[in-house]
Amino acid sequence: MKCLIKAELFKLKKSLGFKLLLLANVVITLLMAVLYVSVLDSELTGYHILKSSLAMVLYHAYIGYLFAAVFCSSEFSNRTFAMSLLCGSSRTRVFLAKAAGFCLGMTALFVEAAGLETVFFSVSNGFGMALCPETILTVLRLSILGLAGCLTMGAVMLFVTVIFKKAMITFGVGIGCIYAFLHLETMFRDHPLPYMKYVYTYQIRQISFGGDTFSPGLFCVVLAITFTAALAAAVFIFEKSELK
Repeated sequence: MKCLIKAELFKLKKSLGFKLLLLANVVITLLMAVLYVSVLDSELTGYHILKSSLAMVLYHAYIGYLFAAVFCSSEFSNRTFAMSLLCGSSRTRVFLAKAAGFCLGMTALFVEAAGLETVFFSVSNGFGMALCPETILTVLRLSILGLAGCLTMGAVMLFVTVIFKKAMITFGVGIGCIYAFLHLETMFRDHPLPYMKYVYTYQIRQISFGGDTFSPGLFCVVLAITFTAALAAAVFIFEKSELK
């Protein structure tokens, strides 16, 4: 298993598509920040931007599904998965190693976007909170919650990828589902549907928009169940898939 994970990390390091996504992530993030500060004259502080950037479900979905297409769907089209099995490793080990590399890449993209935007606004408008142990703990807590949201989205992306395999279909279905969830959330904003609070996208957005109603306990339960169920289902489907 250790060798498989090392191989996936090596692929991640050498992936041109991943490097281009990192670059695009920087450019898009900085352009949005410059637009808000210079053009729209935004006075939002670094702390407010940190909270909102952790909850940018749609943006992270676009970047994440593009990364899934580059790093995972290509393994099906290039028959790399099938060749990996010839080395004697089980399907579960091969897939979990790929999942580890994917989650690491998702984390890098997530931290890059949230970190750059927070730093930019903190330099422009200040962080908005005094530097003290309480502030550090608050930032650390928010960052952990945001990272949990990122990894949960990653597990769902892997699930969608093993079902459809082809990059364009995976991207289209994945983004379509995200839009559907966000549309339902917006449509029933005043009278939320009873089950919406158990949807992972809704909980992730609560980091920024939940205010006093945000429940870290419910957040962790929903995301833990979603992550476990999505990853387990992805492994099961991969075990039964025909790899040519």
